[in-house]
Amino acid sequence: MKNKLILLIAIVFGAMASLGAFRYLQHVEATYQLSGNYTQVATATQNIPARATIQSSMLEFVEVPVEYVMSGAVLEAEEAVGKLARSDIYEGEQLIDRKLMDREDRQGGLAVKVDEGKRAISVPVGMVTALHGLIEINDRVDVMVTFDHEETQSSGDEYGSSDTSRETVTSTIISNVPVLAVNARIEGSAEGSSEPSTVTVMVEPEEAQWIALAIQQGSIQFTLRSPEDDTEINIPMTGTDGLVR
Repeated sequence: MKNKLILLIAIVFGAMASLGAFRYLQHVEATYQLSGNYTQVATATQNIPARATIQSSMLEFVEVPVEYVMSGAVLEAEEAVGKLARSDIYEGEQLIDRKLMDREDRQGGLAVKVDEGKRAISVPVGMVTALHGLIEINDRVDVMVTFDHEETQSSGDEYGSSDTSRETVTSTIISNVPVLAVNARIEGSAEGSSEPSTVTVMVEPEEAQWIALAIQQGSIQFTLRSPEDDTEINIPMTGTDGLVR
């Protein structure tokens, strides 16, 4: 009985202490709010990995006493939404400007410039393939491949035999794709030699397979587009008969 009484007294005093602390914190909060010493800052609603794009759903604005607002804290949604996390940001953490970067920031590397669902692939080039070094980052190009095309046709004889012919053809396999990098130089970067050895383009995953096969089976040529021309093209491949006029 005595032990139960002691336990009951402990519970009562514990509850009173908790209530007192709660009321004290409410009083402190009310004092800060009345004095105007609170500021709304953006905090993370979830863990945000490095290089992830900041979305509005990842942010929550909470009122924080001004002395606890971190230097460079994000105070408006537009200061963060659409930018990239420079390093990991943890749930509940205040967002600060030095942990964010624009897509154009070269420190983000090439990966942050690749749109979601797309792929970047580098194509080995020479001076002619890359238009004598005149292809620049953010240009848009069509990709042509020249290769030996083998075609089998029935001979039409009674034995059902067939004839195989081989012809060099050129086909435009992809059109209107952006150039992400020339050599190791990406937008905002000064590195890279003046003579191009690779051009990196952004394509659909399936198109990346086409380019990989074209590199192995033929030779690739870029054609440069006007900045105002974004028309997708679908033209038949050209063989040697197309050179005859």
